[in-house]
Amino acid sequence: MKNLYLRSMLAAACAVTLAACGGSGGNLYLSGQVSNLAKDGLILLNNGERLPVSAGQTSFVFTKLVNTDDRYDISIAQQPKGAVCAITNGAGKASSYTVTTAFVSCQTNSYPLSGTITGLTADGLTLAIGNTTTSPLKGSTSYTFPNVNDGIAYNISIATYPAGLTCSFVGSASANGRDVVGTMGSAATTGATLNCTAQ
Repeated sequence: MKNLYLRSMLAAACAVTLAACGGSGGNLYLSGQVSNLAKDGLILLNNGERLPVSAGQTSFVFTKLVNTDDRYDISIAQQPKGAVCAITNGAGKASSYTVTTAFVSCQTNSYPLSGTITGLTADGLTLAIGNTTTSPLKGSTSYTFPNVNDGIAYNISIATYPAGLTCSFVGSASANGRDVVGTMGSAATTGATLNCTAQ
């Protein structure tokens, strides 16, 4: 009986001490969803806790627990390199219904990728990067892909040739003349030259 009383008193004392010191911080995990994060470097911040979020992650969870009715305000302490992220539903009062509603959406910066063309005396040329195409008209001296994501490895290929002409890329970035490979920079980038000649 005496031992039971001592144990009860000890438990009460521990509870008071934890409450005074903040205890474990709460019983709710503050979390959310992430979309389109293709770059490293994102850091989220809430109540002094910095949370790194890696490229490819689709969710996040802060390690510090929060109590019901605690205020939270998730912010971006650091943007990922080469991208911009924004938060919706990142601030509020904690409850089992609100601590999972934050949403971080990201967009990778994009820049134009261009190059020069010589000898394009006919229509029909189509260049492609994946499913994105551009079709410079007869007489054009350049080609441009206006929105290529920062840091991606690209492959420009000749999808169709102009009538009566043979075209090929020149330079060390092209192994076969029909394709040119490279990595997009963090600014407008100049690609390889395309030469066209009569067949």
